[in-house]
Amino acid sequence: MRIVTLNTWCGKLFDELLPFLKEKSHDTDVFCFQEVLDNKPGVKSAVFKDGKEDLVAQMKEALPDFVGYSAIPQENERGLATFVKSDFTVEHHEDQYVYGSKGTMVDNNWSTIGINMLYTRIRAEETYHIWNLHGAFVAPDKMDYPKTLEQAKNIRNIVGNTEGKRILCGDFNLDPTTESMRIIESIPLRNLVKEYKISSTRTKYYTLPSQFADYIMPSSEVNVNGFGVLDSVVSDHFPLWADIN
Repeated sequence: MRIVTLNTWCGKLFDELLPFLKEKSHDTDVFCFQEVLDNKPGVKSAVFKDGKEDLVAQMKEALPDFVGYSAIPQENERGLATFVKSDFTVEHHEDQYVYGSKGTMVDNNWSTIGINMLYTRIRAEETYHIWNLHGAFVAPDKMDYPKTLEQAKNIRNIVGNTEGKRILCGDFNLDPTTESMRIIESIPLRNLVKEYKISSTRTKYYTLPSQFADYIMPSSEVNVNGFGVLDSVVSDHFPLWADIN
């Protein structure tokens, strides 16, 4: 099974995004997207004005052989979407909060938004538990803060108390050297960015110093047959892929 994770938020590259999805749909089984809007056409985010407001609907048109699910932490604001190839059975999906709760943003202050994971249990030849995360953004350095540490402990409680083949992926907004990442690794999960010595997960459109944000982290029950960064520039994040069984 191939998983691709991508933070899509870069409005200027939207024209490249949908062709990329169509191309990669032929050899991808699960897409995990972060920072997507699932609004009606014309209904914009109150915080970020340059997003494609009906992106999830347009993704569904571009991926007709997939079933898509979205989880939005605040009405009309950006959230998560997971698309699963229709060959697989989705046994369960739900929104799980690791900081705050749904609808808690105050006065369009993004720092107060709840942080959720989109959990999907997929049945192929075996059962896989997949969590799609867009972690809290606190500061550009992506280091430890009380919010990221609390979030990491809640992730550990949720993922660590699930048995079987588990994969946590997405844009964590964390540097790999942080205590927050060590807490997540202690579940235990493998940090493939470290194992494969990835030098950056950010494209030229990201101009701040930190070059890491995105991860795919499987549990020890998962066999990893390959992992890497796709060189497609469709966002200020590179897409990551992993082949697993």
